[in-house]
Amino acid sequence: MVNWLVKWLTDLLAAELESWPVVIKFILCYDYIYTMYNKPLAQTVSQGLGWTYFLLWTCSFYPQLIHNYRRRSTDGFSLNFTLLNLFGLAAYTIFNGSLLFSPVIRCQYAERHPQSPEPTVQINDFTYAIHGTIICLLIYSQLQWPSLWNFHTIHPSLKVHPFTIWILWCSTGAIALDIIGVSFYSTWTQREWLDIVNTIGNIKVFLTAIKYTPQAVMNWRYQSTEGFSILAVLLDLTGALLSLIQLVLDSSLQGDWSGIINNISKLLLGNITLLFDVVFLVQHYCLYRKRNLQAIKPGLRASEEDPLIPSNSAEGNIDDNTCRSPWRSHSSTLSRSIFSC
Repeated sequence: MVNWLVKWLTDLLAAELESWPVVIKFILCYDYIYTMYNKPLAQTVSQGLGWTYFLLWTCSFYPQLIHNYRRRSTDGFSLNFTLLNLFGLAAYTIFNGSLLFSPVIRCQYAERHPQSPEPTVQINDFTYAIHGTIICLLIYSQLQWPSLWNFHTIHPSLKVHPFTIWILWCSTGAIALDIIGVSFYSTWTQREWLDIVNTIGNIKVFLTAIKYTPQAVMNWRYQSTEGFSILAVLLDLTGALLSLIQLVLDSSLQGDWSGIINNISKLLLGNITLLFDVVFLVQHYCLYRKRNLQAIKPGLRASEEDPLIPSNSAEGNIDDNTCRSPWRSHSSTLSRSIFSC
């Protein structure tokens, strides 16, 4: 139906403008555009997309790091989110590095996918992953050892949630079992080193699917996104869109759309990132907008706007717990129940 409509429009306009038939067909006819397709130009566009989303995702790590440093506090930012993100980026570094630099794994990939023997992984993917791991280590140090950064707020009761620890141990155990199976029981398991790399990539996807949950729940509990950098979300969202566009373009250049499914990690990462970024944007600009505006009055932080002495407290009966900010007063509860919702 679509092809018939295009042909009808082309013939109609060509009859009206006999001097412009080629131009009209070039604009309207799908087959003609496809035959005139400039592959070198498309490859350049793909590389440009890759480096653009690499820069956006690379820059997306810095707003939170700088935001914490300027506030001299990590109140409102989830430790569990950071730890899951750190472990996931380390796994993503191994995944991309193996597909790029390991001759054994690249050979096994080519044998399984003869129509598209080159993995749809580029150097910018690897660079992004290793850079993100380093920045996440710095952010983790802000949360875990705030005194090193001379932060005002210290969380003596803030600990990693047991569910987070369980997830990380299970992920590590799955990789270890896979390595043992390939090293000593490859004939029986029928698995290769490429399968281990795919397992690591799947773990990254799984961690990405759950890592945003602690931060989203924290925002919901406090009814505010103060302490969480929205600029990082905007950069992350744009980078995810460009990443998916590049994946589709690379697969079309190879003439094999299975390249999209073969790089399942990149496909799912982009879509999951888009989903949670939209959630954070709705929280920041719609659900908790008034609360955020109240928390950013000139010269004040959210913790400074709350009264130091509650109205029901007796004069002179003040202890450390009374003067804590609302972020600190809920940190213990949050650390115990961050995944309960």
